[in-house]
Amino acid sequence: MYPRSPLSSPLYAPPALDRLPSEILLEVANYLPSRSDVLQLSQVSSVMYAKVVPALYATVDLHGAEQCERTLGMLQRCPDVARHIRRLAVHPEHEVDPRPHDHARAWDNAGIVSRCVMKLAPHLDALAQFEWDGEDMLPDDRMWTELRSRCPRLGHIGTTFGCFLPRPTSSLFQFTDLAGFSLTLKDGFYAHSLHLPSRGGSIANKEEYLALADEESESEPVFSRLWDMLILRCPNLESLRIVGNSSEPTDATRLYGAHWPKLDHLALGALLWNSNAPIQGGEVADFVAFLERHPTIRSLHLLGRPGSNTIDLSMLSPEALPNLKEFNGAFNLLRMLVDRVHHDDAPVGANPPAAPVPLPVQNANTHHNQHVPCTSLSKTLQSVSFPHAMHLRDLTPIAISRVLVSLHALTSVKVTFAIQGGYDSTNVFRTIVASCPHLLALDITCTNRPSFFLDAFANSLRGLSRLRTLSLSLVRMPGEEPMHIGASRIALANPRLKLFSISFIAAHSGSSDVPIPPLERGTFNLTCDAHGIPVCLDVSQRYTTLWPWQHRAAIAGAGTIQGEYASASAGLAEWFAAVAAALGIEGPMMLLESSVGVAPGGLRFSTGPRLTTSFGFGFGALVAAGLELVRGKPTARRWRYDLRPSGHPDVAQKGIAELLVERSPAGEEARLMTFCMSLMLLTVWALVSKTMR
Repeated sequence: MYPRSPLSSPLYAPPALDRLPSEILLEVANYLPSRSDVLQLSQVSSVMYAKVVPALYATVDLHGAEQCERTLGMLQRCPDVARHIRRLAVHPEHEVDPRPHDHARAWDNAGIVSRCVMKLAPHLDALAQFEWDGEDMLPDDRMWTELRSRCPRLGHIGTTFGCFLPRPTSSLFQFTDLAGFSLTLKDGFYAHSLHLPSRGGSIANKEEYLALADEESESEPVFSRLWDMLILRCPNLESLRIVGNSSEPTDATRLYGAHWPKLDHLALGALLWNSNAPIQGGEVADFVAFLERHPTIRSLHLLGRPGSNTIDLSMLSPEALPNLKEFNGAFNLLRMLVDRVHHDDAPVGANPPAAPVPLPVQNANTHHNQHVPCTSLSKTLQSVSFPHAMHLRDLTPIAISRVLVSLHALTSVKVTFAIQGGYDSTNVFRTIVASCPHLLALDITCTNRPSFFLDAFANSLRGLSRLRTLSLSLVRMPGEEPMHIGASRIALANPRLKLFSISFIAAHSGSSDVPIPPLERGTFNLTCDAHGIPVCLDVSQRYTTLWPWQHRAAIAGAGTIQGEYASASAGLAEWFAAVAAALGIEGPMMLLESSVGVAPGGLRFSTGPRLTTSFGFGFGALVAAGLELVRGKPTARRWRYDLRPSGHPDVAQKGIAELLVERSPAGEEARLMTFCMSLMLLTVWALVSKTMR
């Protein structure tokens, strides 16, 4: 807490900012770009802190068992702060900064953190959304009981299923009148073959089904209880998200028979929507009918890798999904939505349209001038995202243009390309620019191998005069200029950009859709003058400094990194064994565990070695310190890069002293030249001194 100001003093006059009403200060805090800015605003005074604390703790996102325990304990001791939390997300098994810790209690992290949430629940008066993101272990079931009974405003819950499933009688399935539900199926769920049961059938007679559910409520499996809660006790559901990575066909008939009049957001993984197995052909029609029964859907996410049995969304009537504004899924699914026509318009005597076989993007319809049926998507769809990498071929630009050119309201595109050798990738960018001239946000990722220079990409963006945000990830070309120089070219080519980012990723082979961690990432905030002319870039750059033996591993991908790390750790273990033998330590030394991984912030090598000897003490900390030699060093830099020429009258001329302390490439070169000059002067001084003796 902050010290109280001497309000009782007659000479004290509160600042003008403190006299503003709390509602206005909260609006100001909500417009601040980052949480750190809100924190700095709250530290102005104790009065300001009391007025801004609802915005500061409106969303709490915790990662790792240690952070969860520490923060949840603080909130339990400060109920005046906890009462302002509206969204609480807990990730007990996701460490932001992994380091050696006590493995003996790691298995119970879920239980410890869930009991902390259970104790905090009585103070969460404003909680409206809770997310539990665990991996394999189950939380304490009493946590769901306390949240359900103590948080009257809780309407959105999210959870995960891993190696273990909750009991059918769990309190998780006893919520009523939820507005949103999210379920993520982890890798352990598929590793143990915990597939959905084929029970329940369709809901043709709701009263008969209710009676059946009452009779078998104690013996029904887990997912039947889940469908009971969502379908029968949550009629006002607005958001439903059930995602996973499985592509095996399963029975989702009960879900397809549901009807939620207020459904706004729908996200289904391949576990549910890609379930049209040949033996269950009726499920496809059920899913099409499910979409037609929900005209209120504005966000549709069909996730999961496209398989051989793709849903035929072209069977939807042109009047279906009249309010759809956001689509996330495979490119073929969007093509089907665009190409759908009314079946009454088919020629008389023609055969019924068969479900189209999903074609690769390069084999899509090449007649880009062919008339595209006009559906409601042309006027409503504003954002599209293709999570799966599309291989660039000669016909790829034509296929993309044919679909995107018919979406007149499109303002946001996110796409990933797998670059093939010898292909001119800038052609597809020019196609996107020509097909979507009104884009406000663009997110492009180019994987596999180097694709283009940043200056060529900047020239391709000149046609997007309305672009405001840009995210670009690519493999760095040999001879590419520094990132901030390429960013300056992009800013000068499109001065209406407000915020954009560039990431250099490692080259790799294959078509994996797993996000590739960046080796170097820069975020750039463009500032223009009153006439719209670019003035400067606020640069925030993060990169990983690799040791010489890591460059080959970074280029070859994660597999090579694992091999390099394994050889390095094995050599280190042999060295410790030799040292132990020289010291006369009896008993073999055994490296129990070591692992290598890739973290979202860059290359991450996580190690947990434990060495045991007859002395009874471990060398784990010493080994962990030694293995730091194979870990890249992350570096972060922030500076302002002036886009105006050096002779501009408004550009302040910097002296030598300012240039030497400037954190920029020019400052680094000046310091290097100064260091070289100092070495040369010392050498001359030494030679002159030796000559004069």
